[in-house]
Amino acid sequence: MKIYRISTFLFICFGAGLAFSPSVKAATFDTNFTQSLTGADASKGDIWLNYITQNGTKFNNLSFVNKVDILSNTPIANVQAGSTSTPGDKNNNTGAASTDKGDKASAPIAVSGLKDPTGAEIAAFVGNKNLNNIIDTEDTGSFKMNLFFDSSIQKDNTGLDNLFFWERGMNSDLGIQAIDSNGKLIGKFLQLNRQDQKNAGYSIDTTEIDGAQQVGSWGVQLKQLGVTSLSGIQITTNADYNGPDFKVIARSGTPYYQAPPPAPKKVPEPNTAVALGLFAIGALRVVKKKSLVTD
Repeated sequence: MKIYRISTFLFICFGAGLAFSPSVKAATFDTNFTQSLTGADASKGDIWLNYITQNGTKFNNLSFVNKVDILSNTPIANVQAGSTSTPGDKNNNTGAASTDKGDKASAPIAVSGLKDPTGAEIAAFVGNKNLNNIIDTEDTGSFKMNLFFDSSIQKDNTGLDNLFFWERGMNSDLGIQAIDSNGKLIGKFLQLNRQDQKNAGYSIDTTEIDGAQQVGSWGVQLKQLGVTSLSGIQITTNADYNGPDFKVIARSGTPYYQAPPPAPKKVPEPNTAVALGLFAIGALRVVKKKSLVTD
């Protein structure tokens, strides 16, 4: 009888603990984007992030990665003459994190390819609005790197996420933990699991794969990381994570949406402007001649 009561008590306490423990599942959000190409090429071209919507709130006040310190990254090995980072018979699939982009997408610099990327190269590909500029991770590789945002990320009372992740393939995990301005770990470690991803609504076909793959997304609040502010995040992966191919952007301050400026009006080419000017002069002469005949 005593054993039954004790077991029941422990069961109730355990259940209560689960009920009141903070959830580690990443929340969901909607990605609004513009694709530069259409049809079969849509997944290969630029895909520009316009804004994020969550809980009915639309915002595009965002903070981007502007510095990366690579603490470890499995190096690319066994590079043979004629080998390449693109799919095919001579594909070299070693290493861990490298920079990648859509087959026909623009990028701030060339992809790292068969060269181990620098922190500056990682920052260039993560730190922009082009969702077809990503970090590609090989399945058996591992890395640890500190990503710093261009502004401090602060906890607020909006109930919205602070960090937004996109992962190509929807088949990988990612480990994250907050860091301060010196790169010191703060708060607690959080593993983002593949089964918690939400379909982001688009696919990408990048140089290191031979077809389009669906992109998933995770949203994370600072409270899930056990902090009220951060300067960046430490991202880790190992062979168990199945090679996450990702991008991350943060929300900066109270959410607001600012519409992009209107597209600039096209200025006529010099030859076109000259032709229009000659046409105007000719038309004016015709009008004058008609006026003289009438008089």
